[in-house]
Amino acid sequence: MKVRSSVAVVVVGALSLVACGGGIVDPAVPSDLSTPVATATPLITAAATTVVTEPTTVASTIASTTASTTNEASTAVATEPPTVTVADGSPMLSPDGPWTLVASAPGINSVGLIYELMPKLWVFLPTQEDRLNGYYWTFNEMDRPAIEGYIKALLTRYRSTDSVPATLDDEGWDLYYTPTNAAIIKPKYQAKSDRGEYTDLDLGVVLRPTVIEDERTEDYTIVLDCEIDGAVLRNEDGSYAASATPGIGEMGYAAGMLRVDGAWKLAQFSSTEIACS
Repeated sequence: MKVRSSVAVVVVGALSLVACGGGIVDPAVPSDLSTPVATATPLITAAATTVVTEPTTVASTIASTTASTTNEASTAVATEPPTVTVADGSPMLSPDGPWTLVASAPGINSVGLIYELMPKLWVFLPTQEDRLNGYYWTFNEMDRPAIEGYIKALLTRYRSTDSVPATLDDEGWDLYYTPTNAAIIKPKYQAKSDRGEYTDLDLGVVLRPTVIEDERTEDYTIVLDCEIDGAVLRNEDGSYAASATPGIGEMGYAAGMLRVDGAWKLAQFSSTEIACS
């Protein structure tokens, strides 16, 4: 997930192919994109609390309870809830967006913001560089609008394709995708739905988007995303689809984000190993 100028030629080339009508892939369906992963890898481990260690002014808590059992009765006992701590002045996603700030996500042990988008789907936005774990970009206000557009586009994709039939009339396809890109992608998901296949988030998916400076203009930017991907393709009856590859892996994507009438939309999408290098 290193952000370097040397990746520009490869990424822009891949997205150029997408613009010409090729290279569109089905995000977060490992069976379509990589060699099979026979068993779960350590990429997703016990969740770790994310805390920014600077003076704080904003805090959100997640309530939890445990049950204490005696010989005669069980009594619910409230425990100290984990605290989501945000540094003074730290940029955050818009408070009215389709996300909830949480304390942890599977496989994330670095400092940053974690939001839950839907059950088993999260996004991690680093607020401190962590070169040991490949985080060179940090979330910032300038990149926030494009990042939010990307997140909303991916959320639309997941909530539209997690059932049979797929709900491809979701308004997100109009709001967060360009018409050309939606017209390319939606038929692919419709074909899966027609075969009785859907995307099960299964072991969980964590989006880890990064904005790169190359090719950037006022109305266009490239987002790289090295996802921790534990999704799997299933048949309507819950069995694995013929091409399913259960397990967890890192899946890399490049997205061309275009600002249209003030709104950032996903205009191009392609898989790329560069996003995870």
